[in-house]
Amino acid sequence: TSINILCDLLAASAVIFQQSPPQIVDKNQEIQINCKHNDSSLLIMLWYQQRKENTSMTLIGSGYYQQSQSYEGEFEKQFTVARSSTVEGTLTIKNTDVSHSAVYFCAASTQ
Repeated sequence: TSINILCDLLAASAVIFQQSPPQIVDKNQEIQINCKHNDSSLLIMLWYQQRKENTSMTLIGSGYYQQSQSYEGEFEKQFTVARSSTVEGTLTIKNTDVSHSAVYFCAASTQ
């Protein structure tokens, strides 16, 4: 069974985001989705998941550069959120499963 991992952006005016291209992966893989933006004043990076059967987005986790990241609910068991700088971050799906077929969004905020 293939797992569709799509990536998209939540864009703010005048801020440019770059995110990994869509991926189709097998079960039991570890994959990374990278996100980069060009505004160093946006200190918080947030990651969202939008599953096919739901039009709403669910917050996976968020965090600041060089600080611990926070997760919503059970997401910490499935995902890792990391920051490599104030403008770059990575969402890692630890062990892909059919339940991870979704569109993943990165966003950035000042608060």
